[in-house]
Amino acid sequence: MLIELKVSNFALIEDLSFDFSSGLNVLSGETGAGKSIVIGAISLLLGERANVEYIRQGEDHAYVEALIGCNKQVKPLIDSMLAEAGIESSEELIIARELQQGGRSVARVNGRAVPVTFLKELGHLLVDLHGQHQHQSLLRPEQHLELLDSFGGANISTLKEELNELYKKRQQLKNELAQLGDDSAERERRLDVYDFQLKEIREANLEPGEDEELARREKILANAEKLWTITSMAYNDIYAGEEDGVAEAIIDRLNRTQSSLSEAASLDDNLSSLVDMLASAAAQLEEVSHDLRDYQAKLEFEPGELQAIQDRLSQINTLKRKYGITIEEIITFADQVESEMERLKNSEEMAEKLEQEISGLESQMKAKSLKLSELRRETAGSLEELLQESLKDLALPGARFLVDIRGKDILSPKGMDQVEFLFSANQGEDVKALSKIISGGEVSRVMLALKTILARQDLVPTLVFDEVDSGVGGSTIQAVAEKLAQLSRHHQVMCVTHSPQIGAMADCHYRLYKETVGERTLTMAAKLTKEKERREELARMLDGASIDQVSLNHVDSVLERARRFKDKLAG
Repeated sequence: MLIELKVSNFALIEDLSFDFSSGLNVLSGETGAGKSIVIGAISLLLGERANVEYIRQGEDHAYVEALIGCNKQVKPLIDSMLAEAGIESSEELIIARELQQGGRSVARVNGRAVPVTFLKELGHLLVDLHGQHQHQSLLRPEQHLELLDSFGGANISTLKEELNELYKKRQQLKNELAQLGDDSAERERRLDVYDFQLKEIREANLEPGEDEELARREKILANAEKLWTITSMAYNDIYAGEEDGVAEAIIDRLNRTQSSLSEAASLDDNLSSLVDMLASAAAQLEEVSHDLRDYQAKLEFEPGELQAIQDRLSQINTLKRKYGITIEEIITFADQVESEMERLKNSEEMAEKLEQEISGLESQMKAKSLKLSELRRETAGSLEELLQESLKDLALPGARFLVDIRGKDILSPKGMDQVEFLFSANQGEDVKALSKIISGGEVSRVMLALKTILARQDLVPTLVFDEVDSGVGGSTIQAVAEKLAQLSRHHQVMCVTHSPQIGAMADCHYRLYKETVGERTLTMAAKLTKEKERREELARMLDGASIDQVSLNHVDSVLERARRFKDKLAG
């Protein structure tokens, strides 16, 4: 529900805060006091179009913020929306909208900037605002089906759930059928492509890691002459020496040095460890010389080997460009192609089986859709009867309300019906679509009657009625007040009104008025928490500016009547 509303620099409002309660919240005041401004601020939070004319004269921006509590019925839907938008869910929402000179508008939910379209979708779950030129779910034909089904209760709900499950199964099977290909010619074309790809990969006889080994061998063969020269020089330096005897091999010089040092060690034991180290070095050098000799022997290769390696690497690189960046990925791709080929080869049989299953599901869906249509027509008759009786109490005795149900050929998870509410305010006039009704007061009263009937099923927690009493007078206004009080047992209701009977039913009452501060006129708001304040405001609403004992006595009788009715509701 709407817990708190803050409005700054919006039209005639400089800075106001409203603390609302559950039940019936009333906004009253003289004509032009600013009641419609508050409704405009709420509609802005519901994603309505921003207008720079809302910004208070002399200011660079206007700001509206609401703290909204989420009830358990609507919270899962809201949490899902917030999760998709990357917004952390919470028990309460802070929704804000800022208008700036130049036309820029910024919307935020829990401090996170969101598109205005998101604000509008969220608003549909939180607040229903009813009044002329306002956001009204009743004027959206796409909502009529849901409203009718809500009135139908568990029978319709259960049938829709079953229908939805069948629809999801059918969609799954249709997706599987689509993956087989549009037709047999398409499947044959895909098989030809897969066959070529598979042969190209399998005939290559790839081995994991083969490319790395080939690249290493290619590098060696390409530099074989250089490697031979370097290793030969190293072998000669260590072991062979120069053939003409000019340069002595390192191993020979080391052995001679070791022999001399051994003689010295016989004279001084401290040199023995050095002799051992030289012996170890000589052994390692000899091992290195043997390895160099073996390495040179391996450098010998067959003519054409380098070209063969380069050709193989070229083949592998071609396959990498087509099927994967590694040999492992190429092999995996081939396995997948082989599996897909097997599936496609059996696709004719599979397609026939899927088509039969889809046809069976569609037969079930049609049967359930027909049953659902029957239930809706029964429900529509009951709703029409109840609503016409309720409209009589709301000063629309000649009104006619019809639920137009038309069949359509398209299967959907909601059945095969198209529903629209039709209405005529006066006897003798043809019923028309609700969206064609001109009078905001008539729309509000139709919605009030409908919401009262659907109160327990409707999930939207807050309902706002802008002058629902417009054009209503006499004893009928008491019926309007009682319906609002009845509706507020299941919803938070906000009502802009001039009626003392509606004001007397309020659980929370704000009086809006104008006040001149300096040279500026401001809209102010006073929460009427004291009995004296409330009696005086109801007296003003009843008799105008003059407040005397007679009017106050009348107010007391109105309050007493409201108290008895609310006690009856509570009992």
